[in-house]
Parts: sequence; C-alpha cells; structure tokens
Amino acid sequence: MLPHLATAGHATTTGFNVTNLIILVVVLAVLVPVVNRLRRATSERRRARWAEEERQAQQSQHPQQPQKPQHDA
Repeated sequence: MLPHLATAGHATTTGFNVTNLIILVVVLAVLVPVVNRLRRATSERRRARWAEEERQAQQSQHPQQPQKPQHDA
C-alpha cells in the first residue's frame, strides 16, 4: 500500500493541461451570461426603485389639491 501512495505522488502532473482549459472555458461560458443577466436585472430594479422614490419625493414636496367630485346633471 505504501509504495502505491509514494509513486502516486510522483505520477501527478503539475501545471495547466488541456482538460483544465476545457473545464475553465465551459464554466466561463455558463457563468458569464448568468452574471450579466443578474447584473442587468438588478440594475433595472434599482433604477425603477429610484424613479419611484423620486416620484414620491416630488409628490410630497408638491401635494396635489384634492379635487371636488364632478356631478353630471
């Protein structure tokens, strides 16, 4: 058992091989679009929230006069 463990340590390759490169490319091909979509959605929600907060701030600064109900005669 011990001779196997000793030789197994010498048999491993160090550095970057083709298999690792393929794995890296696949992981990036999956993650980059997902991250971009997540960033875009987060940005859109943030802009919508800011627009709503701005609208509410404008309304609180300039409250509208309550309108009288119109009666059709």
